[in-house]
Amino acid sequence: MAKVHPSMRLKVKKGTFFMPESNGNVYFRNNSGSFRMEGRTIHQWVEKLIPMLNGEYSLASLTDGLPEPYVERVYEITNALYTNGFLRDVSIDRSHELVPQVVEKFASQIEFLESFGDSAGWRFQQYRQQKVLAIGEGAMFLGLVSALLRSGMARFHAYMTNAENTSIQRIRDLEKAARETDPDVSIEVVAKDKDRVSWFEQVDAFDAILYVSEEANSEELREVLDACKEKKKLFIPAICDGNTGFAGPIVSPDSGNCWTSAWRSLHERDNTQTNDYSPTAGALLANIIVFEFFKKITEVKEIHHTNHMYLLDLETLEGKWNPYKRHPLVTGKITAEILNDPAEELRKKIVQRDRNELLYYFSEISASQLGIFHHWEEGDLTQLPLSQCEVQVVNVKSNELHPSIVCAAMTHEEARREAGLTGIEQYVTPLKTEILASLTPPNYQPVSLHIGAGATLVEGIDRALQKTIENEWRKQAPQCEKAITRLQLNKMEDDRCRYYLQCLATMDLKPELGLGENAYGFPVVWIKMQDQQWCGCIGFNRTLALREALHFAVMRAQNKNISIPCQAPSLSNLSFEDGAVQSVDIPAYDSQDQAEVLQSVIHRLEQYFKKLCFVKVELDPFEQDGMIDIYGVVFGEEEGI
Repeated sequence: MAKVHPSMRLKVKKGTFFMPESNGNVYFRNNSGSFRMEGRTIHQWVEKLIPMLNGEYSLASLTDGLPEPYVERVYEITNALYTNGFLRDVSIDRSHELVPQVVEKFASQIEFLESFGDSAGWRFQQYRQQKVLAIGEGAMFLGLVSALLRSGMARFHAYMTNAENTSIQRIRDLEKAARETDPDVSIEVVAKDKDRVSWFEQVDAFDAILYVSEEANSEELREVLDACKEKKKLFIPAICDGNTGFAGPIVSPDSGNCWTSAWRSLHERDNTQTNDYSPTAGALLANIIVFEFFKKITEVKEIHHTNHMYLLDLETLEGKWNPYKRHPLVTGKITAEILNDPAEELRKKIVQRDRNELLYYFSEISASQLGIFHHWEEGDLTQLPLSQCEVQVVNVKSNELHPSIVCAAMTHEEARREAGLTGIEQYVTPLKTEILASLTPPNYQPVSLHIGAGATLVEGIDRALQKTIENEWRKQAPQCEKAITRLQLNKMEDDRCRYYLQCLATMDLKPELGLGENAYGFPVVWIKMQDQQWCGCIGFNRTLALREALHFAVMRAQNKNISIPCQAPSLSNLSFEDGAVQSVDIPAYDSQDQAEVLQSVIHRLEQYFKKLCFVKVELDPFEQDGMIDIYGVVFGEEEGI
């Protein structure tokens, strides 16, 4: 921990507030945090000392001639303030060449920088020396020019994409007014003189490009963006589209931010809405990108400088920074690696993550208008007898919204977890073609790919295998099932099945159950619903198949006004075989044996498919975030059923 020393010239940071408390303590607070000093006379010491901590005096001069106990007290107090971020050492500031007139005019900007680091004057000088190109037209462009001047930018180029919509005289008036107090001000105005312009040539001579558009000229924006990426220039856009304004992100060689990822992550909006642009909204967006540019150059760190875009409601002028994730179709990070021996992988010891981490991650990707989930919440769903959560996912290819999915489980945590994983699988599913294309060409033609997401390898493969048998059975279930065997339950050892049966009994529902013909060696359980439709469920074993059937029946009864999809198409022409009744015991299913069960499932599937392989899917943003593992089951020609 740094300690103060005699040569330091300490200055209280801007925004520092202190207040005496009734017990004699003093409470301190500023932009970076708060803390409390304790002592009977500490208030008197602070009131005397704070005015002297203005950066003009060294600690040696402040304590010169004081008794030793007083000197120790001064050092003790200043050290506490310094280590807690309330003081800075002016003596280590780098010198600057700003004239007093400029320092006085932009004192608030310099004081702001003092709150976030040393050498505020020098950093402000570095900002003024940036070579900036402002691009745009109309009132929003004038707002950008004005914002740059008020931020302290003295010299820059103003490139008008449409001179007819932009008042050059207004730019000159702004320049003239600014030069009265800042003699270095100079604006080079350039007008676009042809339909096509080489943006690569236009941006080449500049350090940073700020772009604004009132009418969301996304084609022009992308051209400027591509030129900035090619020339490694800093780029910050602000545009208006419909009733929404967009600012950022800051695209620079060292940031890793991607405007295209943010734009493609935007959820579907109502295109019938009129353009609510106003000069006030345009000026607000222009000021936002100038302020972010100012902070970027002067090294003021902000959380939203990484993968965030500002969204502004143009009607209410409400806005905030929204996080987004790297878009797989923009980054091209979509690959799949074949697992040569999935059974061996399943035998390996898996490190379990904290359960709350995954829920926090789902919350993170649903907390934004640019998130993967449009929503992930309980909403108005009933929470008894099963806890429920609804998820709606944005289509990764079109920005449209997939239909909502309702998931239910025994607890709220399980329901939210199931909804989150189901949402991830729905997000990845449209990318099946790209995933298969990334595989090394096998010696057979892949027929289909089934996706599973999980927090671990075991969970991901488990869900992928379950999707495999469900989807493949769904194709042939209506043709294969004509008559089923009545199922009579004897000894019930599985707690979940028992609970589902109790729930149905409480709702005065007595389910009719039947056993269908095994599919791919896996048991099929059918359950008759209130509407006389039969719904079938397939599972790795009879317990899991029955669980799924009863779970579906409870969900259907609990949500009478919501469509709950079944694993297989509902059938009305099923009937019981005459006199055929099968009495079975239902053993408990232990999730601790999950890996062994999956190995058995893999062995069983390999008997029915000539070509079967497992793949580890790697794609943005999940691979980079490291919270979700995505696996797939790929198989080719069928051998038999």
